[in-house]
Amino acid sequence: MRRAIILFTVSFLLLSGLAACLPSALPAPTLLPPPPTGSPTGAAPATASPAPSAPSATALAGSMTQTAPAAGAAPTISAPAMPVGTTDPISTTQVAGGLAVPWNEWPVYESALRPAAEIQPAGLLPISATLETMNQYHLDVSLPADLSRLDGQASISYTNRSTVTLNSVYLHLFPNLWGDGMTVSDVRVGGQAVPVSLESQASLLKISLPAPLAPRARLQLDMRFSDPIPAGQDMGNYGEFALKDNVLALAGFYPTLVVYDDQGWHLERPSLQGDVLYADASLYDVSLTAPADLTVVATGETRERRDNADGSATWRLTGGPMRDFNIAASADYRKFSRQVGDIVVNSYAVKQDAQGGQDALGWAAAALNTYQTAFGPYPYRELDVVETPTSAGGIEYPGMVVIAAGLYSDPKRRVNFEAATAHEVAHQYWYNVVGDDQLNNPWLDESMAQYSTGLYFGSQYGEASARAYVAQDFQGRWDRVKDISKPIGLPIDAYSEAEYSGIVYGRGPLFLLALEEQIGKDKMSALLQRYYREYAWRIATPAGFQKLAEEVSGQDLNALFSAWVYPPK
Repeated sequence: MRRAIILFTVSFLLLSGLAACLPSALPAPTLLPPPPTGSPTGAAPATASPAPSAPSATALAGSMTQTAPAAGAAPTISAPAMPVGTTDPISTTQVAGGLAVPWNEWPVYESALRPAAEIQPAGLLPISATLETMNQYHLDVSLPADLSRLDGQASISYTNRSTVTLNSVYLHLFPNLWGDGMTVSDVRVGGQAVPVSLESQASLLKISLPAPLAPRARLQLDMRFSDPIPAGQDMGNYGEFALKDNVLALAGFYPTLVVYDDQGWHLERPSLQGDVLYADASLYDVSLTAPADLTVVATGETRERRDNADGSATWRLTGGPMRDFNIAASADYRKFSRQVGDIVVNSYAVKQDAQGGQDALGWAAAALNTYQTAFGPYPYRELDVVETPTSAGGIEYPGMVVIAAGLYSDPKRRVNFEAATAHEVAHQYWYNVVGDDQLNNPWLDESMAQYSTGLYFGSQYGEASARAYVAQDFQGRWDRVKDISKPIGLPIDAYSEAEYSGIVYGRGPLFLLALEEQIGKDKMSALLQRYYREYAWRIATPAGFQKLAEEVSGQDLNALFSAWVYPPK
């Protein structure tokens, strides 16, 4: 993931066994070379106790106020306790500087969600207390006719959800991870200009607050930003921010709030492999003005499109809760759609890859059906699958997954194509609804998405297909790093490129199969459904997952988790 995704760069090994279990229309893919080996970057390599043997493949199946300061002290922005126990999300909260956050705007975001009757039993419709503390992004961005740059304004409502008073707020400037790109200017808090500074090679923006921000208090951040868009080159860990082959990819185009949790601000610089994003679920209202001939696909819902006299058009794009916001666009896209109950699944592919677009549509719809049965309801009214020239096999975003263009037209890689699609759809559950720290605990979403892909193959093609997928993908990846017993629960930086694929994408789902074998399939199913429900729009942790697994199973699972997940003490 940025994501996921070594499904493209690391192919199945000895895949003829898997292909034999799939319909004859799906030929075996061309074998890709294994990833390069090397030493881990960042944290020193760690080892764990030898893992138990991998299970057999058959195991799968009020208003803000400013308190009066003491003499000589700066005022503190504070807030009353937020209401709890109500399902009415409509209220009005006052922010620092007197600007009202109109929570009667909730219907704007709610319209992208499925009806409450479909999702509320799983806890996927936020209650008022949750909404009151969600961050809210209002973005107004424009692209010139040549798509050479993006200019925007951001108005961000930020709530201090910690128990400590904050004196500053941090934002990620993701394009600056890969080169000199994003610039930010005219930064204001509650309408007041404030000091700012750049850190971590200009990939972090520190905003010094005019007054300390008390726990549960909210403030308004306003700024202008600008991004040059690289043409014809891969920018990002996997080419996720670029204009290439007439397809525009704009992941991470806006200043993004850094998470503050019980460990403080997460200011670590992301690795050049894997995901770069760790984010709270937020609400988004985005206005995009761009050339009118583009087909625009975005996270959330396209509420309206207005054509302008200058040959541009303006789209209003809204949605939430979501972990981040992405836009893909091309004048060459063709759209294919299918209904899955009350959900519309859309597939966008360039015109020469129309057949691949239809294939991706069918696989995404089937995966959605599988996961709704296995885990719980999908939250949104739409799911979009989009072809882009990413160098990953696929990348997940809320309500939207992108799949590598190279998979669409190569009949020898149809199994890879299908697996990448199913994997990325699984991330709608593990990464988006159930969030995690993807830099430091990547297994919580990646290993879980891999395990889910195994469920997909079993659901679609039967037990033999599931066994082959486990043997050739999960075990095959781990085999390529010599079945090293390195824990799955390390930060991305602790793995070499080969180890990241072999451990997180191979050993990780094998651990989940070992857990399933120990607690039983019924308990594993109950665990994942409860995990999805209880951690909806929250941040999961390895310890939290273990605790829930022990509650559901009635077993002490410390030995299993210690052998597979945690570094030795």
